[in-house]
Amino acid sequence: MRVTRFHHVSVNTRQAPLDDMVSFYRDVLGLGDKPRPEIPGVPGHWHVVGDQELHLVGAAPQGTPIDSTGNHYCVAVADLDAAVAELQTLGIEYQRAVQGESTVQIWISDPAGNTIELQQDTNVV
Repeated sequence: MRVTRFHHVSVNTRQAPLDDMVSFYRDVLGLGDKPRPEIPGVPGHWHVVGDQELHLVGAAPQGTPIDSTGNHYCVAVADLDAAVAELQTLGIEYQRAVQGESTVQIWISDPAGNTIELQQDTNVV
């Protein structure tokens, strides 16, 4: 699997109201805002950090070994289909989701239980 870059970091807001978190990252750290698609049942807000993103997630963490609404980071990969095939070959459990109409998300956890999201790098041809 070839990871090409970090795509985003996702922070769960369970300890504070979402509006307070948005204000903190916007006003204190000076992060810009990015349009966010509607994700049913998962409130949130996206900020930009250079060419990367910070996602604030307002839904409760699931508390499962692969936790898509908990704190996690996302990496972009050169070939998502090949990455999934490699996970299958290695016997690594994963979950697949689709955000919006076209963004495929693959979720795994590392040996320490940290959730990692994989997405196709749209900048790789």
